[in-house]
Amino acid sequence: MNIDVKIISPVERELHIERSWTEMESDYAVFTRKFAKDIALPGFRKGKVPLSLIEKRYGPQIDLDFINEKFSDYYGEALKEKKLLPVNEPEILDWNFKKGDPLKISVKFEVMPDWDLPKYKDHISLENHQHQIDDADVEEYLQRLRENAAEVTPVESGAKEGQHLIANIQEIHGETEIINESEDTRIILGKAPFEGEALKQLLGVKAGETRDIRMKSPDKDHDHEHLYRIAVTAVEEHVLPELNDEFAKTVNPDTENLDALKATIRKELEDYWNGQAAHKIEEDIADHFIDKMKDLSLPRSVVNEHANAIYEDIRKRYPSAPELDKTAVLEQYGDTAEKSLKWQLVKNRIVRDEKLEVSDEDINARIDEMLKDVNAELRDTYGKYYQSPQVRNQLHDDIVNRKIFEHIKSHAKIKNKKITRMMRIKEPGK
Repeated sequence: MNIDVKIISPVERELHIERSWTEMESDYAVFTRKFAKDIALPGFRKGKVPLSLIEKRYGPQIDLDFINEKFSDYYGEALKEKKLLPVNEPEILDWNFKKGDPLKISVKFEVMPDWDLPKYKDHISLENHQHQIDDADVEEYLQRLRENAAEVTPVESGAKEGQHLIANIQEIHGETEIINESEDTRIILGKAPFEGEALKQLLGVKAGETRDIRMKSPDKDHDHEHLYRIAVTAVEEHVLPELNDEFAKTVNPDTENLDALKATIRKELEDYWNGQAAHKIEEDIADHFIDKMKDLSLPRSVVNEHANAIYEDIRKRYPSAPELDKTAVLEQYGDTAEKSLKWQLVKNRIVRDEKLEVSDEDINARIDEMLKDVNAELRDTYGKYYQSPQVRNQLHDDIVNRKIFEHIKSHAKIKNKKITRMMRIKEPGK
């Protein structure tokens, strides 16, 4: 068998196979006898027709069916000989065969590219955010709890500072063009951005009334006004509960007093922001490798398959959502899928090179750690659930990821940076 491999691109190959008749003759004879078992002709019983007559009448059909049956075998032998690992089904470009002649087949397929793991030992600089939680953070959290527990009373008269508006808001360009809109938006009069001049323009508004107000852009580099059309559907008075030990017990019956609740809130905020900081470091690590691999091309079939998995996951998570345009979703998530695949390649390579392993002891220790947060009466039930194969497999993957990140961080230059409350407030999205 003659095999020629043509490199079309880093991820594409053409394979040209030529197999001589002598290499296939015995296979062809076996196939022909099998083909003959289902043939019946006038004067002959089924399976008793002479092979010479069958080949004369059905020759082209036998040739075609023979190739269809033996293609995977011959193709597999060629791949094995050339040590090729396709990642998709082959596209048949051309084929030619008839009994007594060589078989010629040309196919095209994709392969994973050759690539080198980007250098990372002493080549990554990371910033570890150390979030400072102060009394104002705790008070802000308490205020949200009070607002959630507020007694709401409709207001018939004109709105006053401190009261809430429920409104549909439209941003207007050029007096008539609507460029942005939102429904059932809550506005607290006197609270940013509805303070100062914006507050004055809304004071006295009633349910059912619409007002146009002008607000300056918060961007210091763009000193211009925006026109908003605010259609008020409700005005509300929110009476907040007293901030005392009794309120603390309504939030958490196991809390002794307000000071204990504040301590719990502070711990929750510290845990949350520590988690955010850890997540940011992990994102920065992944981004480092993905950026170093930006010129690496991946097989389109693999990227599309991963994007399709994202699409199916979205459908499962939001079954009641309107039907999604699959083509649009695949196009939208193509870049995300490619980055995700590159990061997975990196992780697999690090696991292999560093021989990172997860033992049963690792998984059991993680389960014990998780059970610490479970109520004593439910611990046995949760323990059995955590021991299920599905959960143990998930924990295995989680522990592998943790070991990968810990390994990379152990070779990184990490600089601590204190993050204050004011820094969080100024950061977009916080």
